[in-house]
Amino acid sequence: MNKPNGEKPPQQPYPYTWVSDAELNLDSRYLVKGLIEQGSFTLIFGPSGSGKSFFTADLAQHIATGTQWRGRKVNQSLVVYVASEAGASILKRFVGWRENRLGEAAERIPLAVLTRGPNLILKQQVEYLRNQLAYMQDEAKLPIGWIVFDTLSRSMPGGDENKAEDMTEVISAADYLRDEFRAATGFVHHSGKDVERGARGHSSLFAAADCVLRVDERVATIDKVRDGVSGERFPFSLQPIILGQDSDGEDVTTCLLSESETGAQPLRPMKGLGKNQKPILDAIRQLVSDEGVRSPGTSAIPAGVLTVRFESLCARMEPKFPGMKPWQVKRRVGEAITGLEGSGHAGVHGEHVWLR
Repeated sequence: MNKPNGEKPPQQPYPYTWVSDAELNLDSRYLVKGLIEQGSFTLIFGPSGSGKSFFTADLAQHIATGTQWRGRKVNQSLVVYVASEAGASILKRFVGWRENRLGEAAERIPLAVLTRGPNLILKQQVEYLRNQLAYMQDEAKLPIGWIVFDTLSRSMPGGDENKAEDMTEVISAADYLRDEFRAATGFVHHSGKDVERGARGHSSLFAAADCVLRVDERVATIDKVRDGVSGERFPFSLQPIILGQDSDGEDVTTCLLSESETGAQPLRPMKGLGKNQKPILDAIRQLVSDEGVRSPGTSAIPAGVLTVRFESLCARMEPKFPGMKPWQVKRRVGEAITGLEGSGHAGVHGEHVWLR
């Protein structure tokens, strides 16, 4: 269009296109075709112990290696996984995948894990991250494709997930990084008490997302996808593996994710569990994944199951019972485990607890 009266146009910081001049790029770049596009915003959420971090890591691994994901084409890109919640402990999962799925012949993998992340509410820390990402991109000699933050809550310490102002700051930080690197961004997030009611926190998060995946009972479901159809399901299973032995001669374990036709069919239904039993069962699942020790088999404990110590479970549950003394927490956890054993969800013998 002609400039009015030949005037010099003012500074225009916001790009625009006249519809009459618009042309579509039918070959726009994707990371995972039909799911994660370049420059998109992905939200992956679910309850504790649902496998959402394993599922997210699986996506990251396929993008970094450029291998098809569940029949969908993938464009290889550098992936940066910001493990703000798990820290260095999450490396077990990536090493287990590398050693068991890629082998010794694998070349340098363009997948980096940050074991500590920024507070995305603070602009200075976001800028520090931006500078580090630019350095990592130069080092990898490959464009950044996906920047993942696991979890959202640990990426905004001091912020309030339910406040629009704080959530807007986090979304703005993701937008800034997207614009700087033309990369997709993703958040791993917790669900509320009822996973069917969506992700925890302010609704602006769901509204901003281009792709939303809900993970529950080892099944990821598309709740939202731009220019696509929601409802597609991706079942998976987690196979325990041994990475080696520690200085005490005990197994160091993690899990490998595999595609499944049925998802978490072996897991018993959660309905009917008491108010303390469900969070304690979630905690057992997480502990088994993080630090389970394989049983050689005894007269009371089946051979091959991954067990955790009762003391470790109580320590994990103490923050869930504020104001209680440790002995009170132990009693509460013990009562819940007795119920879980009776319903067939868990086994217990002495100091050992395991999933059934």
